[in-house]
Amino acid sequence: MKRKCKYVWVWLCLVAISACSKLENELTTGSKITLTSQEEVNNFKADGDILQLTISGESITDLSTLNVQKVKNLIIENTGIEQLRIPTLNAITVMMHIKGNQRLLSLDGLDNLRFINGSLIIEDNDALEDISGILGLKVFTGSLTITGNDRLGKNEVCLTDQLGFCVIKHLVESGIFSGTLTLASNHPEAPTSLQTIGQISGDDVISYTLGSKADIENFSPLSDTVLNLTVTGKEINSSLLNSLSSKIKWIKGTVLIENTVIVETEGFFDKVHCDGSIVLRDNPELFNPQGFRGYRHIKGDLIIENCPKLAFWWSAEGNVGFSGIEQIDGSLTVDPAIGLESGGASFLRLAHVGGNFVLVGSPDAGNIWNLDTWYSIGGGIKYIGGDLIFRDHFTVNGLSGFQGLEHIGGDVYILDNGAGNNQEIPLMNTDNQIGFCIVKTLIDKGVLKKENPTVQLRVKPGAPLIDLNTLAACQ
Repeated sequence: MKRKCKYVWVWLCLVAISACSKLENELTTGSKITLTSQEEVNNFKADGDILQLTISGESITDLSTLNVQKVKNLIIENTGIEQLRIPTLNAITVMMHIKGNQRLLSLDGLDNLRFINGSLIIEDNDALEDISGILGLKVFTGSLTITGNDRLGKNEVCLTDQLGFCVIKHLVESGIFSGTLTLASNHPEAPTSLQTIGQISGDDVISYTLGSKADIENFSPLSDTVLNLTVTGKEINSSLLNSLSSKIKWIKGTVLIENTVIVETEGFFDKVHCDGSIVLRDNPELFNPQGFRGYRHIKGDLIIENCPKLAFWWSAEGNVGFSGIEQIDGSLTVDPAIGLESGGASFLRLAHVGGNFVLVGSPDAGNIWNLDTWYSIGGGIKYIGGDLIFRDHFTVNGLSGFQGLEHIGGDVYILDNGAGNNQEIPLMNTDNQIGFCIVKTLIDKGVLKKENPTVQLRVKPGAPLIDLNTLAACQ
């Protein structure tokens, strides 16, 4: 029996060696071709197995006619091309080397390149600024080396995947690229590691993303001032969030708290000065808003999305929750706004929203009937720089609170409110409620500043939109 097992083992080893040898042969056999003129490029047609295709020569300015779909080694060096347009190229199985192309500006034109199994080397292309052409890749396994490209990779916040080395960050985070990354001697302000892509330096002020308990426990910022801060993950509770206040004192950009299990804002937002946008998103246990009780001016957006347990306490003095905020330079979004206190008093002192004003309710729950407390005690919202969106509130049956408006810079959508109490916002004012007529009044007063704005008003789902031509102003 032992002899039989020994024979089987030997046979398996031979099979494995044979397979490895076959794979090695596949990657090392084939013809080597060099193209040195535009005419040769134009006339080239792939024929048989190509081991290496080299394209070299300053007279070569256009690769769009190159008829090649799959190649093991592709070398493009010292050409006169400005864009790397090879629309038929689909796969690289060993290496692609883009080197010393002094006029090359971008890799735009690799729209069909889907697979790299090996190395991509981009080096010494002095004018290259854009590598977003490789965003079409579906699989990239191996190594990526980008060196000596003097104008490539200036570090910027990754507002889009196409900026600088944000392309690489996207490929990694999307699971497309796995392997070794080397970044060196590119733009003077280019990052040299994956971790610093999109992190803006300047007096040690950079952005951070903390996605786990370990990230927070090991967090050691370069200074107590950061640009943007993202805290995300189900491991993050209030205690962990609050521990950051011993390491950070000032956030100059956006703070995003997302998909955590925090319960309170107190201990972080009242300890850390937030000088930009504040985004609270997908925090199902978040309840206590008291970290914001000292806030008067938010210099960006205030976005509260899918935090269904969040309380919106208020006081006439404005020293509770969000009720002391007077100005938001960006947009205000509360969705769903089921926790708003009666009469909209949760934002009692808020008069100015520079962007969109978005209060979205829920068809199943909610406490506000209108925004009359906001108006009667605090004066109501007066300035909206963008759109006014007020929809889907469970018990809303009137539009009191909007009569103080002096400026709306965008469109108006007031739709589908009042499903929970079987009442409707009336068209005209009643003894108890302000009707849809307030919108016509605002239009007539010139409060809507946008030329030909969209105005959509609807009493309830399924009902027709209210005809503005027949809607009268309030009496």
